[in-house]
Amino acid sequence: MSWRDGGALVPGLVMPGVIEVELRKELARLEKADTPVNCMILQAGTEALVKALELLKAIPAADVERLYVLIDNVATARMVELEQ
Repeated sequence: MSWRDGGALVPGLVMPGVIEVELRKELARLEKADTPVNCMILQAGTEALVKALELLKAIPAADVERLYVLIDNVATARMVELEQ
C-alpha cells in the first residue's frame, strides 16, 4: 500500500495526524501540478513544510531526510509526466 492509498508516507514514520494530513494534501497537489513551473513551486512549498518540522524537531532527523527523498521522487515523476 502506497502513501496515495492511505499507507505510510515513509515506513515507520509516526507524526501527529494533522501534520500527516497536510503533508498528504501537499503531495497530492504536487502530483497534480499542471506545469513544470507549478511543479517546482509546489515542491518548494512541500519542502518548506518538512523544513518547519525539522526546525521544530517534530520528527527525527533521519525521517526528515526520508521525507525530502519522497518529495523529490514525487516531483521528479510529475516532471517526467509533464515533459511527455
